[in-house]
Amino acid sequence: MGLAKSFSRRESLLAAGAVGLSRSVPAQSAGRRTTMGIANDSVPSRRSVGTPEFLDLVKDFGMGGAQVPITTLDSAFAKQVRQRIEKSGLFFILNTSFNDLELFRRNVALAKEAGAVAIRVASGGRRYEDFSTLAERQAHVARVLGRIRAAIPVAEAARIPIALENHKDFTVDEHVKLYRDYSSEYFGACVDTGNNLALLEDPIEVVEKLSPYAVTAHLKDATLEEYEEGFLLGDIPLGEGFLDLKQVVSLLRKHKPNLPLLLECITRNPLRIPCLTDKYWATFPDRNGLLLARALRRVRAHKPKWQISLPANPPAALMREMESKHIEASIMYARDVLRLV
Repeated sequence: MGLAKSFSRRESLLAAGAVGLSRSVPAQSAGRRTTMGIANDSVPSRRSVGTPEFLDLVKDFGMGGAQVPITTLDSAFAKQVRQRIEKSGLFFILNTSFNDLELFRRNVALAKEAGAVAIRVASGGRRYEDFSTLAERQAHVARVLGRIRAAIPVAEAARIPIALENHKDFTVDEHVKLYRDYSSEYFGACVDTGNNLALLEDPIEVVEKLSPYAVTAHLKDATLEEYEEGFLLGDIPLGEGFLDLKQVVSLLRKHKPNLPLLLECITRNPLRIPCLTDKYWATFPDRNGLLLARALRRVRAHKPKWQISLPANPPAALMREMESKHIEASIMYARDVLRLV
């Protein structure tokens, strides 16, 4: 099983039209089926849709809330978003950036008008891809710290918490230090249940350490598979990977019983985690081989049942069908196994 294959049997069936969804959402999705919401990254083929259209999609799926940008930056539009979420009974988390402080201020003001319960941000991309030297990484950290210092007073004034995602750029202990150093009830974590696998960290330990600071969480399952430079990390519908999601939810809810939970299942080919290359280790001067040994044992102990496997430039219709199939499978697992109802 590897990247050379263009389609899995599962995806071939989807391409043949086996799902047959007229709107690319399940016909049986009327009414609320799960309290779990969804992040807009779960529908890559529809990232460009407007906020109201995405909220309609969430409602059609029968899910409990949405993490999505405000796509028109004016007050009247924000009020329309609020009317829509209140009518549908959804929770709303603004997905935005804090790289531009003035734009962040504007987004936060609109998020308040729209009734957002949190503001999700990320501090960077993939550490092992973005930086070739420790100095580059240290410069990035300095920029991030400045953005956090500037953003927290904005969130405090609006009384809407920032949820900073563990987004493959800070280790879990580095994240915990941020929450302790910048202690504020309006600054916490968007706990992603799979991202820190790319940093060779144990997923349950990550959730245990971040859950006391959680503002929201991305529920995702994962597959692992070796390749010549490290391992492949794949998103997969909930319940079809190796993560112990029952334990994950239990840990999250232990600290925050009403924590908004969001599906983030990104339909894409597995990511390459090149942990056997020199560049990967350039920004980890204090780590040793024990972490790598544990990570490789984890990979070898969890052979994937299947992987998402996409051709180059897949047709938009195929992507929509696949996304909907994966979301539907995740909803069923959240409802029937995780009891998120």
